[in-house]
Amino acid sequence: MNNTIILATISMACAGLASFSNKIATENQIHFPTYLLLTSLPYFILIFIVQNNAKEPMLFTPFSVTLGLAGGILGCIAFYTVYTALANGGDGSTIFPITSLQVVIPVVLSYMIFKEPLTLTKLSGLGFSVIALILLTR
Repeated sequence: MNNTIILATISMACAGLASFSNKIATENQIHFPTYLLLTSLPYFILIFIVQNNAKEPMLFTPFSVTLGLAGGILGCIAFYTVYTALANGGDGSTIFPITSLQVVIPVVLSYMIFKEPLTLTKLSGLGFSVIALILLTR
């Protein structure tokens, strides 16, 4: 199996479990700022590990700062809105399928910006994802 597929599969499994931890946190009424802080700590550990093994120092360019902050802000909004939806009584079996459609956005943008191929198979997969969302949220 291709190494990139293995990495993507690990990412999918970890992201799914991380999302489900939000449901566990809301069901147990864990204080959101505490939960947010604790879920952020592993990122700082990862930064330390990756930078410690890097061959060059961190480099902050206007583009890297803008892109990093934009991605971070969007990620925070995504995290907070899912957590809030769950905390307000949203069913994980409804919320998670909706948020999983996030895959459509980078696929379409990769096609538009990077000219990556968008085959009939990929379009069918996206279509089936939408059908799955409709079925899972009923």
